Amino acid sequence: MIDLPQGIHVSGKGPTVILLHSSLSSSKQWVTLVQHLKNDFTVINVDILGYGSVGDKETLSSLENYRASIEVERIQQALQHLHVEDQPYHIVGHSFGGALGLKLAVEAPEKVLSLSLYEPVAFHLIEEGSEIKEVLNDLFKRVSVDDLFIAAEEFMDYWNIKGFFKSLPSRVQQGAAHEMNKVNLDSIALISETYGKDEINKITAPAMIMTGSQSPTLSKVLADIIVNALDDVTQEVFEAGHMGVISHAPIVQSKIAEFIRTHHTDVL
Repeated sequence: MIDLPQGIHVSGKGPTVILLHSSLSSSKQWVTLVQHLKNDFTVINVDILGYGSVGDKETLSSLENYRASIEVERIQQALQHLHVEDQPYHIVGHSFGGALGLKLAVEAPEKVLSLSLYEPVAFHLIEEGSEIKEVLNDLFKRVSVDDLFIAAEEFMDYWNIKGFFKSLPSRVQQGAAHEMNKVNLDSIALISETYGKDEINKITAPAMIMTGSQSPTLSKVLADIIVNALDDVTQEVFEAGHMGVISHAPIVQSKIAEFIRTHHTDVL
């Protein structure tokens, strides 16, 4: 039997739902959604490597050649462990986890029952030479500095609001700074992807692409690129920012649960 990979948490019973969190977060961000789904679905809630229960120094030191394919392999191992590798599943993702969810869907579109992504940052889809590409390059430069506290401040303020990092308790700031090396590895993994709009268009399952009205233009542009590549897609805009999945969890995660239930093909 294949063991369940460390950092993958399973609850409930029924059709499979895979949850993927953002950078500088953990599987705990989905607690509301898990409560909504666990009575009727098998929820596979993933701690992405470098975060949560797999955020230890030993894990980080082994991720020099980190790529999104490593996470896909972990998910596949979990599916095999649960003996559901041949069954379809729902995918939910936010930010970096949204980009991972999109990759998972692109690689096996026939397995996807529904796709719920909140501002998936699939950076490689941005056109070279475009104005928004310059914005992305500038962000990369600002978060790639040696001082990890400055890097964390730049990163968190960009995806939230100016001054957000300094408003956090000292222990939270320290935790974010500790994880910034992994954040930069996440960015490298994202820009290393090669699939394009044609591959995204092969996803025929219903998709919901979500954005926040207060989010940075970068994530809104990426959401539009993905929406335009899909055929069966719904757009939802929340009165929130990029971290709306967390800051407005009751609203956003309830909407995701509703979407999954609406588009599940079997009678529960």
